[in-house]
Amino acid sequence: MTSIDGTPAGTSDPSSNRLSWATLATVLVSIIAVVILSLTHNTEAAATVGSIGTAITVGGGVQLTARRRQ
Repeated sequence: MTSIDGTPAGTSDPSSNRLSWATLATVLVSIIAVVILSLTHNTEAAATVGSIGTAITVGGGVQLTARRRQ
């Protein structure tokens, strides 16, 4: 079966793969940073890093979902 743009339906998009790996790396780095900052009693910094990491992860997840559905 062929999609609208003429590529076979089973062909993966390399940019989607990079986006998913970048989103995963952001999640892991954010979790590690929050744990380290929490253990060193920097709760405000941990909350800030957690908020930024969550926002980036949600944005990447939305873009990844939109690309996968196209």
